[in-house]
Order: sequence, then structure tokens, then C-alpha cells
Amino acid sequence: MQFTSARIFLVWMGLMCLVPYSVEASNGFPSPLKRCKVQDEVCLVAQAQTFFRAFKRGIPERQVASLEPIELDTMRVESGGHSKSLQFKLVIHKAKLHNLANSAVVKSVKGFTKDLTKPLKLTMVMDAPELMLRAKYDVDGKLLILPIVGKGDITIRLDEVQTKSRIMAEPVKRADGHTYLNITDYQTVTKIKSGHFDLSNLFNDNVELRESTLKVLNQEWNALAADVQPKINEACSKAFKSILQNLWNNIPYDEFFETE
Repeated sequence: MQFTSARIFLVWMGLMCLVPYSVEASNGFPSPLKRCKVQDEVCLVAQAQTFFRAFKRGIPERQVASLEPIELDTMRVESGGHSKSLQFKLVIHKAKLHNLANSAVVKSVKGFTKDLTKPLKLTMVMDAPELMLRAKYDVDGKLLILPIVGKGDITIRLDEVQTKSRIMAEPVKRADGHTYLNITDYQTVTKIKSGHFDLSNLFNDNVELRESTLKVLNQEWNALAADVQPKINEACSKAFKSILQNLWNNIPYDEFFETE
């Protein structure tokens, strides 16, 4: 097929039409997110809520990872300090947190300011009626005098979860003349009303022994949660930090807000 001058011109014009779109897609807030006034917390909460609902699958072109599910790092839990009857070493890997984007209700977003001379101390509070963590596990320990050894699938249900994230972010001026936010610390704390553990392949899937052991484990929920919950918080903090930083990487902080 031969390209005439007219065809070459049309192809060139088509490429030129794509350029503004490409530039716009890599900067600013991705639609449907909108700018708020800096003190308008109602608007900020609404935009945070929109982010969870609109970007469940992440934003691949900005390296923003999936929110449904959220992939977590390997967690290593050593229990024994909170219950004499329950002592074990538990490794949770290939973990994914499900249902946060679908069910989370953002309650507050605080700490934003137009002062770019000092670090920001941000907080976000949200509730979720039920979250599910699904992963692979490897456990070695004991319940009373009974050994607990196994490898398989683990599901941890978390009911009525209240989450508070504390985020430290430093304004950094780049060569383009704009200031961007660099997250220096991200800490997540949670309150969980109740939960439930389920592990496959305990005792080579001896059903009677497995069920009786799981019953006792779940009766010891508070002791288990005291060891497992901080590790989940750490893993969530790392994942959330990456998601938020990648979202902010291409959005100048001096363009975050509407003019007053």
C-alpha cells in the first residue's frame, strides 16, 4: 500500500490529536476525581470515597495497584505472648485483602494545608462492615498440648473494622518548578469487633480434628488477633502507601485544590 501526501497528512493530524489526550492522562486528577477547596472536608471525604469505588482495578498507567483485592506482602506471626495455651509460628504469604473498595465508608480526611514549608500530618478514618483476607499459610506450633502443623489455605474474616491511617508527607519541589508530596511514613491502626479463622489441610485434613481445633482457635480470637492484627496493619500500611504515592506522583500538590 502506497502512502500519498494526503494520507500522510491525515495520519500526522491523527497523531497530533492524540498528544493532548496523552499529556492530560498522565497529569492531574484522573476522572472522575475532582479538586476541592482545601478546608472543604465534605468534598475531600467524597473524593476519597470516589477513589475507592472508581479505581477498584487500580490505574495501570500510573502504576496504582488494584484496590479489589489489595495484594499484601508476606506476614510472619509468632504467637505466645498473649495466651499460654496457644503458641505457634505462622507464615502467611500470597495474601490478598478483599472487599475494602466495595464496602469501605470514608468518615473523615484531615490535615491538608496550602502551607508548603513543612511536612503534612494527614489522617483518614474509614469503616468497613466485613473484610476478608485470603492467603496461603504455613504453621508450626501447639494448642494446649496438641501440635498444630500444616500448610494450605487460610481465610481470616474481619467484622466491623474501624481503620485510622496516619500519613506523613513532605512537600518536595521538582525541576519542573512544581511541588509534589512524598510520603515519608504511613501507619494504619484498626479496631475489629470480631473475626474468624479458617485453615484448610490441618492434620492432613482430618475433618474431626481440624474442626475441633478451629473451634478452639476461634474461641481464642482475642489472643490470636493481638498477634495477627499488627502484622495485617503493617502489610496494609505498606500497600496503601504505595497506592497513594503512585497516585500523587504526577499530581503537583500546588494544583491539588480549587482557588478560594
